[in-house]
Amino acid sequence: MKSNDLAFNLKQLKQSVKQLRAEIKTLKQKQLDDEMWDSSDVIRHWKISPRTLASWRAEKKIGYVQVGNKIWYPTEARKAFLDQHEVPGEIREKEEPWN
Repeated sequence: MKSNDLAFNLKQLKQSVKQLRAEIKTLKQKQLDDEMWDSSDVIRHWKISPRTLASWRAEKKIGYVQVGNKIWYPTEARKAFLDQHEVPGEIREKEEPWN
């Protein structure tokens, strides 16, 4: 009977670990979404040059918050920028290999 209890406890432990991993992943994504990024974050995540980002600010293409000399990019500003520059893709039907 002890081996059955051990197997049951092990199964519960595995389920708990799986749930915790899912929660951690969700929290990490939420934190990333809610964060204010500074210029270096935008440059690093989007793989653009500092000059490109400065041009986008000057052209008012991306919103930002400036406190003193520090510039921050709120989530809403980043999402709005990406939404404005989204290029919709074509949905193609899968072609059969013999056609």
